[in-house]
Amino acid sequence: MDKKLASERIAEQKALAARWSIAAEAMEAMAGARSLEAITHVLRAFARRAVGADGIAVVLRDEDQCHYIAEDSMEPLWAGQRFPAASCVSGWAMENRQTAVIPDVFDDPRVPVEAYRTTFVRSMLMVPIGRVDPIAAVGAYWSEFGQPTDNEIALLEALARAASTALENGRLFASLEALNDQLEHRVRERTTELERSQDSLRQVQKLDMLGQLTGHVAHDFNNLLMPIVAGLDLILSGKRTPESIERHANIAMQAAESAQTLVQRLLTVARRQPLAVKAVDLPDLLDGMQALLASTLGPRIALSVDLQPLLPPVRADAHQLEVALLNLAVNSRDAMPDGGALSIVAEALQSRLPAGLAPGRYVRLTVTDSGAGMAPAVRAAAMEPFFTTKPSGHGTGLGLSMVHGLAGQLGGTVEIDSAVGRGTSIRLWLPVESAPSAEAEPPPAESGDKARSGKVLLVDDNDLVRSSTREMLVDMGYVVVDTDRAESALRIIESGDRPDILVTDHIMPGMTGVELALRLRVDHPDIALLIISGYEGVDLIAPDITRLSKPFRHNHLQACIAAARAQVADPGPVSGGMPPHGNSPRR
Repeated sequence: MDKKLASERIAEQKALAARWSIAAEAMEAMAGARSLEAITHVLRAFARRAVGADGIAVVLRDEDQCHYIAEDSMEPLWAGQRFPAASCVSGWAMENRQTAVIPDVFDDPRVPVEAYRTTFVRSMLMVPIGRVDPIAAVGAYWSEFGQPTDNEIALLEALARAASTALENGRLFASLEALNDQLEHRVRERTTELERSQDSLRQVQKLDMLGQLTGHVAHDFNNLLMPIVAGLDLILSGKRTPESIERHANIAMQAAESAQTLVQRLLTVARRQPLAVKAVDLPDLLDGMQALLASTLGPRIALSVDLQPLLPPVRADAHQLEVALLNLAVNSRDAMPDGGALSIVAEALQSRLPAGLAPGRYVRLTVTDSGAGMAPAVRAAAMEPFFTTKPSGHGTGLGLSMVHGLAGQLGGTVEIDSAVGRGTSIRLWLPVESAPSAEAEPPPAESGDKARSGKVLLVDDNDLVRSSTREMLVDMGYVVVDTDRAESALRIIESGDRPDILVTDHIMPGMTGVELALRLRVDHPDIALLIISGYEGVDLIAPDITRLSKPFRHNHLQACIAAARAQVADPGPVSGGMPPHGNSPRR
């Protein structure tokens, strides 16, 4: 691959990551908005940068007119003006409850051409706001003709959905407040409980919105990671030329930093990351981390570790637990700019457990610093995704959220004890593992001629993923036919060109990979099936089809093909195939 092309592609990937980060910040801001004015303020502040447009406008429906109430644009558009809804693109979008995608404003019957002729606008998007009965719309404008990209459409629609949710939440909370006013003298005893319920509802809504964003970002970014892992694996095979090694290494090293970190952080916060859970010995783990923690804290912060004798092992993912402890150490370091002390204390407990924690044995791991401490409002919001008190560019606001998400996924919890001037203690509760985890044994890999023979039909709508996977399959010795659509794969098979193995992506336009696999299971039960995916959800749809999560390596693909072929040879109940790295098969 040409170095210039690779550099341009990496730049595009970084720009896309930055736009989704801006969109996430906007969605977090809108989660707390309770009025159209507040929502408009957020859209005006974030939408243009998130979409990469030359201008945006927020339009309010006012009976039979469209009122352009706000804009952020390279040149003035129509802020403050009203137009008949019947002859306005925003009116069309609200009336039809769908996005208007217009590559050429001078060649679309929905556009009042004369209103646009004196502006810079040459192409545009208009998305309605309000699920059932749209009351507003947000438009994005570009100074050049051209079809808006799928990502630009997805970004603007995601912001519009967040605005719709905020509007509905505003109406819901307004109704609840009115009801409370009317019934306050009869339900005074229940006021505290109702406030707690409302707080829980807000938190669930925020996590749900973040979960949807996480799934989308994880799917796209794991598609980007696939050529990285495949390229590095081919380099390590020892069969590459120097030119090929340089090409794969440049792509991998430049792209990995801009994709994998954000994906893992978001998956941790949403509690969707795959975990290698086993019995973890905390003394061994902390002993191995002491040098790293000391260098992270610096010479002005004294580190002490105090572990209860004969501490039982905890049920955890050792790597993710190390990342969580490192996050806590970094937060403590930043809270002690003039130096101080950091202590790590661990003890086993089965009583005095936090509310909501299931009965059982736990290890309480407490990280305490002598820093500035937190005000009550900061402490209450500290574990919310994207919340940070650090200056812009010095923190993502995901550190404590990641720790909280990891603890919850492992069956534990996190507590914060802090006050201004008295430092901060973070208590991480982890369940005790009663016995060491048994190492999962992968199914035996195929050997001999069978492992190096057969025809594979490869289906993936992402060109880079399809290309890198095809190289891996060819390197294994398979004959490969590939296509970008499930419908095309069906036509290939029905024409008589039947493969031995189908390897298909899950999330694709039109027919999904699971739908294709289920159809082939009925019509062609002798074809081995393997689903690959970078998106959550395939496990719930098809738990008994062999599957593999992106990114994967050469040996993971080969092991899963062996499992898929074994499943055809022995069609009895299966556990879902060979997941990469020995983890539970989550996407």
